[in-house]
Amino acid sequence: KQWYQRRVAITAGRADELQDTVQNAKDLVTKLETDKRDLENRLELADAEIDKLHEWKEQVLEEKNELEVEVEKLRRENDSLQNAIDTFEVAFEYKDQEIGELEKQIEEFNQEMDDLAS
Repeated sequence: KQWYQRRVAITAGRADELQDTVQNAKDLVTKLETDKRDLENRLELADAEIDKLHEWKEQVLEEKNELEVEVEKLRRENDSLQNAIDTFEVAFEYKDQEIGELEKQIEEFNQEMDDLAS
C-alpha cells in the first residue's frame, strides 16, 4: 500500500510538472503571437516609411532634373551674354580707334586753319 501511495504521489507530482510545462508552453505561444503581431506592425510601418522615402527620392530627382535644365538654360544665356560683351568690346575698340583718328584729323585741320590764319 505504501508503494502504491508513493507511486500515486510521484505520478501526481509529475502531472503537476507536466501541467506547469504545458502552461509555460501556452504562455510562450501567447508571447510569441504577441511578438509576431508587434513585428508585423513594425514591418508595416517600415514599409510605409520606405514608400515615403521612395516618393521623396522621386521628388528630389525631379527637382534635380528641373535644376539641371535651368542650369543649362542659364549657361546658354551666359554664353550669349558673353558673346554680346565680346562683340561690344571689339566694336568699342574699333570706335575708339575711329575717334582717335578723327581727333587727329581735327588737330590737323585746326593746325591748317591756324596756319592759314597766320
